[in-house]
Amino acid sequence: MLVPEVVITGLGVLACNGLGRREFWRALGDGESGIRPISRFDAGGFPCQIGGELKDFDPADFMKRNVVKNWHRHVHQAVACSRLAVEDSDLVAARYDPDRVAVAMGTSIGSPNEAYQGQVEAYESGGYKKVNKFASSAFSGHAATVHVSIDFGLRGPAITISSGCATGLDVLAWGCETIRMGRADAAVVGATESPLFPMSFATACSLGILSQRNDAPNSAMRPFDRYRDGIVLSEAAVALVLERRDRAEARGAPILAEVLGNASSAEARNPLILEKSGEALARACQAALAEAGVSPNEVDHVQAHGVSLEMYDRCESKAYKSVFGDRAYRLPISGIKSMLGQPYSAGGLLGVSAALLALNEGVVAPTINLEDPDPECDLDFVPHHARLNDLDTAMVTAMCFGGTHSATVLRRAA
Repeated sequence: MLVPEVVITGLGVLACNGLGRREFWRALGDGESGIRPISRFDAGGFPCQIGGELKDFDPADFMKRNVVKNWHRHVHQAVACSRLAVEDSDLVAARYDPDRVAVAMGTSIGSPNEAYQGQVEAYESGGYKKVNKFASSAFSGHAATVHVSIDFGLRGPAITISSGCATGLDVLAWGCETIRMGRADAAVVGATESPLFPMSFATACSLGILSQRNDAPNSAMRPFDRYRDGIVLSEAAVALVLERRDRAEARGAPILAEVLGNASSAEARNPLILEKSGEALARACQAALAEAGVSPNEVDHVQAHGVSLEMYDRCESKAYKSVFGDRAYRLPISGIKSMLGQPYSAGGLLGVSAALLALNEGVVAPTINLEDPDPECDLDFVPHHARLNDLDTAMVTAMCFGGTHSATVLRRAA
């Protein structure tokens, strides 16, 4: 039996520098940062007071107000980006058997935010009878998958994945495998993250990983730069529609790219400190290339993890040198978190979204704020400005604490 090819036919993006595919792509091409002073809560007591908030996002534009009230922000974002992706692909008009459409959403922390805290206070003041009956599910990571399935009446395989910053690529890999194994004909997959609440900030400040460039938020995220001083937390959500190529072509669907290969690896060494050699990330990249049937010499572009932490940036740079050899110095490698901040689980799919921009529009997004490169990060990170480049094949990578890494290989639709 022939294994079906899997293509991306829809993209929905909610990012701090743009809502929707076109606005997000425009902002990337313009090198526009979405990082600003925090308005969601009073961050005055924290050393970091900036973040990537979703500007002008109103969940009531995508969900009924009673649903908005009962569920948390990561659910709102998941439903919204999935609606955008489904509209982008015109999936409803395809009339798939709902039993043959899979759903997978991912999140790293769900939403244990101010709404959760409100339920804690209700319990402490009046016992369990004061707790909202939806509380046990509202901040659950799986609530996002549940609501996307319900919203579109999709009854195929459904799963929630949580693998830290690798989540987005791992959700994509699950969707592709589900289609290739014949368990579904299409899938809606995505990742959603909303880490902008006090406890999230407190934990990151305790670890000492947040940037303190409060007076210059647009230049705070500086991946691969010698003078980086940490990450900036952000919220984001991305959804993709995946389909069998033959079914997509038969209905005349827009094909944004073919997903050629996915892979992941683990260091199994330390929960916080990465191995310096980048060997595990290199293994994930090599395995993704092997599944794709693509040689390193065929890769035209890399969307990097680029998280603005010295240990990660250096590990990542070494991994690319290991995988691509001397060619690593000639590959355009983008670090778009310089504009977006760190949205944990959604980061990998934001990288996929930027790779789709490169493959479809010939625009390689820049790494902004790269003013004085780290000597150990001496590759072509497309500094400052977008670059026009005709590309066929792109790789996207994601790295996570504990040394779990993933990679995806995409090819422009023929």
